[in-house]
Amino acid sequence: MRTVSGHFNGNVVELLEEAPVDGRAYVLVTFLEGSLEMAAARGLRTQRDVLRAPDEYIRHSEDSYGRFTVGSIMTHDVVSLPASASVSYATHMMRQKGITSVVVEPDDGSEWGIMTMRDVLKQIVGRDRSPEDVTVGAIATRPLIYVAPETSLRDCSKLMVEANIRRVVVKQEGRPVGIISDTDIFQFVEARGWGPS
Repeated sequence: MRTVSGHFNGNVVELLEEAPVDGRAYVLVTFLEGSLEMAAARGLRTQRDVLRAPDEYIRHSEDSYGRFTVGSIMTHDVVSLPASASVSYATHMMRQKGITSVVVEPDDGSEWGIMTMRDVLKQIVGRDRSPEDVTVGAIATRPLIYVAPETSLRDCSKLMVEANIRRVVVKQEGRPVGIISDTDIFQFVEARGWGPS
């Protein structure tokens, strides 16, 4: 039996290396982090809350970006909410879907933003505010720090360290098309290394 590393994106397990199989093969999927229920919950996202990268972008990224780029390992489904959604609704959705952040849509000329669990702890729990009475737009971090899909994992990591952030939104043609976290990078680099310098 041979172990092959992979990444679960909420719908399918993407292999991070070639699987050495000839003929018929049987695959046992083991989740080493989180529960199976948590992994399954990631697949329950609805069309209303998920920004999907256009099909032509997904094909383009698979064909054009190297293995050691942001585009090769980012999560393509970005859960987004209108800025008017309550923090209570957002946290319920985050728990249900097994995610730690949501992208916040622009409103009234504002920019895209992000609300993370850390924001909820600091802005709601730490200040003893009611999550039902506060909108995600009120506590979202704006403006977002973006990277392009072709950004190397090494450059993305440096940006995250310098900006003291744990996740970066991937933008193409002015729109978020993915998200990458420090955990995504760590897991990939631990299995595959940094790639060519």
